[in-house]
Amino acid sequence: MNNYNGLIAQASGSVVATLPIHRFFASDIDEHAQNMDGWHVRYDQLTPGRFEGELVEFRADWMRLVRDRSNQAMTKSGAAWKGAITFSIPLSAHGPVFCSGHPIHEPSMLVAHGDNLPDLSTPRQLDLLGVAIDEQALAHVLECQGSHFRITDLPKCYRLGDSTVRADLALLFEELTNGDQARAVLLGYDSIRRGIRDAVMLHVLDLVAPDHAPPLSPTARKRMVDRAREYALSHVDEPLSILDLCNHIGASRRKLQYCFQETLGINPVAYLRALRLNAVRRELRTGTQLQGVQQVAARWGFWHLSRFSSDYRTLFGECPSQTLRRAELC
Repeated sequence: MNNYNGLIAQASGSVVATLPIHRFFASDIDEHAQNMDGWHVRYDQLTPGRFEGELVEFRADWMRLVRDRSNQAMTKSGAAWKGAITFSIPLSAHGPVFCSGHPIHEPSMLVAHGDNLPDLSTPRQLDLLGVAIDEQALAHVLECQGSHFRITDLPKCYRLGDSTVRADLALLFEELTNGDQARAVLLGYDSIRRGIRDAVMLHVLDLVAPDHAPPLSPTARKRMVDRAREYALSHVDEPLSILDLCNHIGASRRKLQYCFQETLGINPVAYLRALRLNAVRRELRTGTQLQGVQQVAARWGFWHLSRFSSDYRTLFGECPSQTLRRAELC
């Protein structure tokens, strides 16, 4: 077993001591199953040859993300951690996945109660993404947004169709595991972990709880946008996410995006990013804290530092380091 959870964040404030990401390699199938910390699962190998498995796990409060890779066909059974709802998405597989005896040929997402996972038969070279969400947290979000999705109606299988969720989550895992040490340390910031968690939740909701409500009138759209902006501006001292706005105003991400685009000509992601960039700039201009650009940006939820610097320069006409340097000279 090779645990890559060895990086320690040194900054103070809202930074955790041990980073929330773990990476394991195993050449034994039982060891691979045991690396699923908190889960009680059994894997039985079906095809001949040496077993090779890789497991990457990321934790953020009431959510866990798992990428499970294995080279041999196997059967899987067992349970996730108590109170979890699981969402499983095969990224790639050499053949169909069988769920409780039923073959799944098309790209799909399987949703199940963690304490009653269906039996699976998986092919060789399986690359599986899993999201486990605390049932109470999921129920709260569904209630806030008025969703018709019912946790009691599980297990269910959702066809992905032309959804980008597989590519988006695969890219997220690549970014989580392929960054350098400085970038990995940023995962110690609560704002960044929350941002990743909330983004994944929105991907899941887009699949299981699509918004089929009729379009709103211009007056209703503006009223929704006004409520969202009022809430965002009253919380300018914290890095809000789109999920925060959706929960507060009781709307799906799609509806909120539609209303913003039709009312302001800007999507809500760009709007919140602009608010957070302004917050970073105000903090850098004060020059009162002995912290660099990276620490300030991370506290406001930015962990793609090159993208952050580019967005900052585009919005304000200077690099964040120039803003900080000018403040230090005053």
